[in-house]
Amino acid sequence: LKSPLRSLRAQSHFRRASSAHSRSARMANGSNGSLKVVVEGSAYLSEHNVEAVLSGLLHEAAAQKPTNPLKFIEEGLAKLSAQTKRKHDEIGAAPNFSHDLQRRADMAARAKAAADGVKPGEANVECRGSRQFPVARSDTALVLIDMQADFLTAEGRVGMHYPNFKDCPVTDGMAGCQRLLAACREAGFVIAHSRSHRYGATVRDDLVGTDDQGYELHPLLRARPGEIVVDKWTFGAFASTPLEEELRARGVERILLCGVLTNVCIFATASQAVDRFFRVCLVEDACAAFDQEWHDMAIRLISEPQVKKGHNGQIGLYFGEVAKVEDVEVGLAPLKK
Repeated sequence: LKSPLRSLRAQSHFRRASSAHSRSARMANGSNGSLKVVVEGSAYLSEHNVEAVLSGLLHEAAAQKPTNPLKFIEEGLAKLSAQTKRKHDEIGAAPNFSHDLQRRADMAARAKAAADGVKPGEANVECRGSRQFPVARSDTALVLIDMQADFLTAEGRVGMHYPNFKDCPVTDGMAGCQRLLAACREAGFVIAHSRSHRYGATVRDDLVGTDDQGYELHPLLRARPGEIVVDKWTFGAFASTPLEEELRARGVERILLCGVLTNVCIFATASQAVDRFFRVCLVEDACAAFDQEWHDMAIRLISEPQVKKGHNGQIGLYFGEVAKVEDVEVGLAPLKK
């Protein structure tokens, strides 16, 4: 029965209803003189709170003393039944989440594809733990995170908060990023850059689309025409940008990841990438943080789960393989145009 209240309303006599549902009901005066309804032998009626509903209607009848108490109770059941129907109708009229269902279906298909194992590449990059990360011109991208003057210069919006900037290792990955850009461009890989207007808890969306020199990519690492550039306000590059759509449109399934800051936006981007079933290889000496310990800790958090026994069956999905710039250059050498 869809509605026990509607069923009870159809009965003009409670004893008949009790017999029809194979349970007993008794109405009696409690020790304190209060009305009480007890339903026994039916978990179904208890589950639908019938005992409380009848008790409430009997209390109302006793207080109001209608001429026909049975009719009063029947009308009360009808009213409650109508209210229940409205609630069900409202739930049924909830917004259509078909876009989310499609997204779930897409992710389920990618999860199944990932479970089938990594696709062979045109070349392999040697990684930590005697592992390899296969790459191919048709499905691999280099993604550079936030290589902006704001992070890489002492006058930048982030760099200015570090009085000992000249002693910070934050610029240590720049040369590695330059080498990766050269190697990946020469091999014909998709190239993507992110720029961040998230500074701690502050979001500066007024910088997007301007020629602000702090916000712009560092002169040594500027994007070329045709390369992807996304502007983000989240630490990860996928959550607040069309990066996923841009990469999918170009057939990308694997990512070589570099940039700053290793412990913040690099780590967040790696996590968001594998959530979307992009396979990730982090190039550690093309990444940097304001503190070497932060950098090393982030690399360990990305690398160690991936190479531990029990988690190491998948390449680049938990949370990424880790390689060095030289390993990438050697691996990509056969792919030069």
